[in-house]
Amino acid sequence: SSRSSTERCVAERLEHPLFAGNMAGIAAACAVCGRPGAGIASAATSFGHGGGQRRRAVRAALAVGVGVGSAGIFVLSGDEGFKRAVQFNYNVLPIALHYKAVEMYTRGRSDKEKSEAFARLHAKYAPISLDIVLRQKGFYVKTAQFLSQYSDAIPAEYIEAFKILRDDAPALPFCRVKAIVEAELGMPLNKVFMQFDAKPVGAASIGQVHAAKFLDGSDAVVKVQYPDAERQFHIDVDLSVRLAKVLAPHYVDILLQLKKTFATEFDYRREARLQREAHNRLRDMPGVVVPLPFDEEHPKCQALPGGRGLVTKHMFVMERLRGRPVDRWAVEQVQELAGREGRSPEEVMQRLRSMSQVEIERMVPSEGKLRAYGLALDARDRIRNSVALVYNWSIGWVGAPIAYTRSPRPVNVHEVIDRLFRVQARCIFQEGFFNADPHAGNVLLLDDGRLGLIDWGQVACLTEPQRVRFARAVVAVADRDEPLIAKFAWDMGVRTQNRDAWVVMKLGTFWLGSFGDDVCGELGGPTSFEQNLARIDPLVATGDEYFSAVRCMMMTRGVAALMGLPFVDSSLRMRSAAVAVLRGVGEEMQTTPGSKLPRPDLDAILGSRPSASTS
Repeated sequence: SSRSSTERCVAERLEHPLFAGNMAGIAAACAVCGRPGAGIASAATSFGHGGGQRRRAVRAALAVGVGVGSAGIFVLSGDEGFKRAVQFNYNVLPIALHYKAVEMYTRGRSDKEKSEAFARLHAKYAPISLDIVLRQKGFYVKTAQFLSQYSDAIPAEYIEAFKILRDDAPALPFCRVKAIVEAELGMPLNKVFMQFDAKPVGAASIGQVHAAKFLDGSDAVVKVQYPDAERQFHIDVDLSVRLAKVLAPHYVDILLQLKKTFATEFDYRREARLQREAHNRLRDMPGVVVPLPFDEEHPKCQALPGGRGLVTKHMFVMERLRGRPVDRWAVEQVQELAGREGRSPEEVMQRLRSMSQVEIERMVPSEGKLRAYGLALDARDRIRNSVALVYNWSIGWVGAPIAYTRSPRPVNVHEVIDRLFRVQARCIFQEGFFNADPHAGNVLLLDDGRLGLIDWGQVACLTEPQRVRFARAVVAVADRDEPLIAKFAWDMGVRTQNRDAWVVMKLGTFWLGSFGDDVCGELGGPTSFEQNLARIDPLVATGDEYFSAVRCMMMTRGVAALMGLPFVDSSLRMRSAAVAVLRGVGEEMQTTPGSKLPRPDLDAILGSRPSASTS
């Protein structure tokens, strides 16, 4: 009775007997293999040993089973949401089963054989998966955006395919956008705006953003929500959870947490209130700006027709910031590097992904070198402009004046990431009010050198006791005190099936610390890290109250990765803020840096596995 009508509808549909028709393909595949009752493992074995004819028969059986079940449901159901469910099963289930089959078939094989087998799958299914995401939109776009910014978390083929979604998701045609905005305004566009760009500045998972100018010429951006975005989101995420229960149970709790977090994004009135609060909380922080919404409190709205704010449930007008999102900046850097090297951007990315942690760290100039280079450019510009000033105020009166110059400055990535972590540390530990979705598209490198922070629809809050508990975990991870990491992770609600302290410690270090080799190397690197941990002791609970703070820290590391610092340690960056919280309540935390827990025999449990450099 506590569920929404949409959730009840989804549950009833998914529990309908006809839904089992989509699973007929699995049973058919097993039957073709000649081993009824043996499950998917039989199909996997047959992929390796049954020859091309049997493999084709298995695929055909899967397609027929899924297709027949889907067709039956399409005939008997006219519900649009349920059709999305059928489309999901029809498109995704065969891909997931193919991966599962290859995983089982390659167990015990060499690292080279495994790598080659999965590389073929990645190459085949990455573009197909992008096509599915573009057609389904909503939650699929959000998930693909989230994954695409972690350079080591998913296969390179998927990152390459999904990167287009970071700042260029599918967009609505302008005629539909205009109709939505005018309906929300209650008046024609030209009564409020003298200019409204037809092409969106960016398109995201649930809406898109257009640049506009008010009648007085001042700039704004208008965020417009897609029709049915909220309803489709609930259907899609519930389907993902159900598939994960079958094929990847260790991701179920994470998906449920993502559902809880994303579900808050669909009311732009709430987002505007939170964005104004973020602006007020951070306005005294140098080098950082949060744009103000044009709501009832904004002076400009008092003079508009009707004297009301320009924020509704499905439309959000705010101040415009001039600059580039980090993800777009990162693409430009790769393109520039490719031009200098005479290679394609794809070739450059392939080379970067093949580099070790040490090689990547050596490639990025130090903070001191970047600062010195910027000072040298300043000095050169001052000399040139001094000469130009003298010339222009003398000979230049009768001749052509010399233009003043300002050389483009390189972005000091170290300063940017340091400032971003200081913002996040303040928001989490001092304010207890933070953005749980700070991906690279929501962090802007402004033309004036400041950081712009946008999209505050997923704000989360921590009480003082929660901040204290979270601070203890951050300090323990920073000091690599393994027994304390496990203890404080348990205190935050992290649970595994067998309560293995080493597994809980590893999860805590991965979430709050680093993606580096010291954390992930022995478990096959970031791509295989959580999957291999689940084979030792499956995760059953992430700790609901702290999931958003963990996600904030991991996504901030994702921004750092796109700026060339993929192995930054967020716990070290936030340790001083965490210590300040503890001291504020009179607690001096004692740790034993480098203290270890008993390590399980990974070779015996996991067998051979790819090294961090190859995963």
